[in-house]
Amino acid sequence: MNKVAFGIMALLAVAAICLVPAGVDAQGEIIHDGTNVYKVSTSEDFDIKYTLSEGDEDKAITYSAKVINKAGEVVSSGVSPSTGTLGSGEAEEVTVSVPKNPGEYKLVVEFFLDEVKDSQQEYVFNAVNPITLTVNLKADDVTLNLEDFGVYFYVDGEKIEDSFKTISLSYDGTGSVSYDWIANPDKSVPHTFYVKAVGETSMIQGLDEVHTFYAADNDYTLVIVIAFLLLVILIFYAVRIYRKPVKNFGKPKARR
Repeated sequence: MNKVAFGIMALLAVAAICLVPAGVDAQGEIIHDGTNVYKVSTSEDFDIKYTLSEGDEDKAITYSAKVINKAGEVVSSGVSPSTGTLGSGEAEEVTVSVPKNPGEYKLVVEFFLDEVKDSQQEYVFNAVNPITLTVNLKADDVTLNLEDFGVYFYVDGEKIEDSFKTISLSYDGTGSVSYDWIANPDKSVPHTFYVKAVGETSMIQGLDEVHTFYAADNDYTLVIVIAFLLLVILIFYAVRIYRKPVKNFGKPKARR
């Protein structure tokens, strides 16, 4: 009987411990909805937030934010505002200026309590050049009313929800439709795309035709720099050879 009573008391003690409210841990956050791939030279809004832990309720919260590249270098004017104060648990909006050069970047936010660094949060994102997908179309019937006719783009078999485009054709029934795809796909393998009409139609050629492409980088900065350096070297050697004096050894002596 004593063993049973002891067991019941132990269970009650464990239950009591479990019911004690846990302390709120300090926490810094970077909040952003959607993808982490953005078009170069645009801007994206983020929310940052810090929640004070118990015992720190009277401390002042400040932050410092920056954008760095893969080399760890700070991007100038990457975040606005880059510093500020926060209320515990209250989100503050900051705007990230997406760099003009494609590549991987990182939003870094440092949180301070009474001016002493407490923690740091990071958010990795990619800046990309848009990949323009274009499909040529032709209507068999030039009198076809396309006022409410539209298409969606499908990439690698997946429907791109924000790619809806309405079609406009010329007097002879020909035309095209394009979409700037903001993505960071694998560049080593081929990808496919096609357009599908909203509703069934068989009067327009070009719909549902699969096209293949490679997502090659469109940033030729490094190539241009290398080509310029090679040109400078070639000019240097050409000038050197041109200005090099010609040695005159005179006429050979006649044999006696």
